[in-house]
Amino acid sequence: MNNTPKLVYVSTIRTTPTKLWEALTDPDFIQQYWFGRRNTSSWQVGEVIESRSPEGELEWQGKILKCIPEKEVTFSFDTLADESPSTVRFNIEALGEEVQLTITHEDFPEVSAVRDRVSGGWPGIIAGIKSLLETGSAGDLPSPCAAGSH
Repeated sequence: MNNTPKLVYVSTIRTTPTKLWEALTDPDFIQQYWFGRRNTSSWQVGEVIESRSPEGELEWQGKILKCIPEKEVTFSFDTLADESPSTVRFNIEALGEEVQLTITHEDFPEVSAVRDRVSGGWPGIIAGIKSLLETGSAGDLPSPCAAGSH
């Protein structure tokens, strides 16, 4: 671990841990709020996770580091650029009729173009998850700040 800034986003969503887990792990669901991208994995520790653009191009990949269904998934995030992989963690916490989703993205190098790019994408992704689960529509999502960064 290093001392560079990490990105932390917290959102409360009117849903269940089961439905949020599906939103975070089902490629068809993910595609609706992740700017048209598909993230695929078996979600087993040690297995690969890949994100592909709407055109099918590999944008980032990683390995599943921890997976507790409906509670937490942690994976490495490698944009295949000249930067070491970072780490993404999704935490799910039931709060009565709502669920708190905390996304932490960390372990960036001191100077990180990836951190700069993804910091503009995570808020839109979270807004899309929340809208999709609460209303059935991801709404009009803005384009990601930089192609290939999310």
